[in-house]
Amino acid sequence: MPKYKAFKLPSLLGFLFLFVIQVTQANESAPVALNNESLKLQFNLLSGTVQHWQLPGIQDTSGRAQDMAAPQGQLFALRGEIAGKDLQQWQELAGGWKILEQQPDVLILELSSTNQPFSIKKTWRLSKQSWRVDFDLDLDFQGKTLTQADHLELEVGPGIGEVPTHGLGMGQSIYSYTELAFHDANGVNTLRLNNETELANRSSNRLQGWTWVGLQSRYLALILTPSNDRAQRSQWRAYIPDLPKEKKEHAAFESTLKVLLPVSDNSGEPFQHYSWSVFGGGKAYSALTATQPDLGGLLFSGLWDWMRALCLAIMHVLQFIQQIIGSWGLAIIVLAVMVRIAVYPVAKKAILAQKKFALIQARIQPELKEIRRNYKGGEQSERILQLYESHQVSPLAGLKPLLIVLIQVPIFVALYHLLGQTFELRDASFLWIKSLAEPDQLFPLGIDLPLLGSYFNLLPVLMSLTTLLSIKLAPAPDSDASSTTRQSITTGLMGVGFFLLFYSFPSGMVLYWTFANILQVAHQKLAKVG
Repeated sequence: MPKYKAFKLPSLLGFLFLFVIQVTQANESAPVALNNESLKLQFNLLSGTVQHWQLPGIQDTSGRAQDMAAPQGQLFALRGEIAGKDLQQWQELAGGWKILEQQPDVLILELSSTNQPFSIKKTWRLSKQSWRVDFDLDLDFQGKTLTQADHLELEVGPGIGEVPTHGLGMGQSIYSYTELAFHDANGVNTLRLNNETELANRSSNRLQGWTWVGLQSRYLALILTPSNDRAQRSQWRAYIPDLPKEKKEHAAFESTLKVLLPVSDNSGEPFQHYSWSVFGGGKAYSALTATQPDLGGLLFSGLWDWMRALCLAIMHVLQFIQQIIGSWGLAIIVLAVMVRIAVYPVAKKAILAQKKFALIQARIQPELKEIRRNYKGGEQSERILQLYESHQVSPLAGLKPLLIVLIQVPIFVALYHLLGQTFELRDASFLWIKSLAEPDQLFPLGIDLPLLGSYFNLLPVLMSLTTLLSIKLAPAPDSDASSTTRQSITTGLMGVGFFLLFYSFPSGMVLYWTFANILQVAHQKLAKVG
């Protein structure tokens, strides 16, 4: 055989061997994933954790697909000690987790080896309902008697992909946060973890009848609901990392939920099965309430029942209007018009009463000045009251227009919570406003100012001006120069107060109040003409 032929065959075999090795390594390193329309889960086979929990079609602040496992990529890590070794050591000895079964909507991972005195299975099943997953954990201790030293913990977190915001002023804390959320006999409870005292008090040991627990941010939630008795008997505790002083204020964004599995309880069962229903996605009302468990209580929790009902009612009305006209901004304006029409009879009577009161007060102004000049204290108040009674008018009649404001205050408060939590409004834009759920941010200031933040917001300016105009057009009696000066100063301070108070509020809420003011001014103008 020629020499070159003897060399060619081994070379070809070597090439094929290297090719097979490379393909095998590529397959082992390829991400293992489950996908449907609402979720994309990628798994790390070395640790058996969820490396990415992505929400297709939903972007984070950087424009990438929202990932609830970011940044650590360690969701649903299983930690603990079994048979004298840390679980991480067992994972290294076994060479990681193996795929037992993989279908389009089901993935089963197993941790086992010939020298390992137990096996663990993780089963993930995607649901047809948005952002819902069923998660099972099967432990087989193969007849081994467990001791108190044996323990396993399932970790949710750290965090759920939320990052701190910057430059939004004194209202910044409503826009970006991560907190504990759970449901017990008292309803839905939420807590932003920030000190050891709170941490010590927030565990399932202190609760009665808890039904679900998890982490939530403004628009996202990752909630675990036990589906069987053994999972229900699991204890849980929430905690935050001990970060350096300069980063401590953001520690709550890395909140972690630790579920302690009762593996070494008195049952002595060699085989243990745990099952949970998991919700991991946007807090859209339709998704939260689509199936059991009903998680709708996450929205507007902590409000009085009637206020929560009002929030839900306005949310449904806004959604209905938006579906017709196709714009959330216009829907908010239409809502302002609808509310004004509803309160029109009250507003009409109030403005007429105020005009009548202003005319009477102008007529009795000389007598009022005389009483104030000649009497002091209680006698002055008594004579002023008698004067008003003689003209068959109450001194409080001038406050009747406040009824218009008071009637709309609950709606305004409801809009505050609505725009602060409604997932559907997360990216709703209008005119120059990128998001109606945040300040309008017309242009950056180039500096982060105390209270105001680092953006110029135009809507609070317009709202303050329309508020002042509404006050200015309200019927008022003739007064002397000093009274006029006091009224001007008071009005100016009110304008500044409104500006500062609402400067960092969601622009959708400020948009509603601005148009409510415009409608009030228009009504006052028409009343003057009439």
